Amino acid sequence: MLRFTICFIIKGSELLMLNRNKAPNKGLWNGVGGKINAGETPEQCIVREVAEETGLQIKKPRFTGTVQWENDNRLIGGMYVFVFHLDKDTTYPTPVKVDEGLLDWKSIDWLLEVDNAGVVSNIRFFLTDMLKDPEPSEYHCYYISGKLNGVRKMELSQM
Repeated sequence: MLRFTICFIIKGSELLMLNRNKAPNKGLWNGVGGKINAGETPEQCIVREVAEETGLQIKKPRFTGTVQWENDNRLIGGMYVFVFHLDKDTTYPTPVKVDEGLLDWKSIDWLLEVDNAGVVSNIRFFLTDMLKDPEPSEYHCYYISGKLNGVRKMELSQM
């Protein structure tokens, strides 16, 4: 069920985020990523997706864990999560309009605010830990009628 990847690209205290212009999560800020193609590893996918969506050529993004979600007690999806630190000398002026939406730098503090309705609802529950560079973990997000009802962090199971 892990068919997607997402990457949080960091420069200093900001993340390069995408305000999606398509469902799911239309109009919300999220990381960059997409669907894994047949025969592609999650790392190959995220390197490709970052290049396609941002033009950035990244190498060796850090795998930080997985996020799965279920709605009304039915597992409906999941993704591999990566973090990549840009070199401090790298410039990437924003905002930039791309096919998927609008790219812009957002402060980590702003993204993690509890009542920030402009950000995908589950991000604040896993991103804080994943940015700290711990061992990869698994997160399960539980939705009821499409609304986030809870998140559970677990030890990462064997993939």
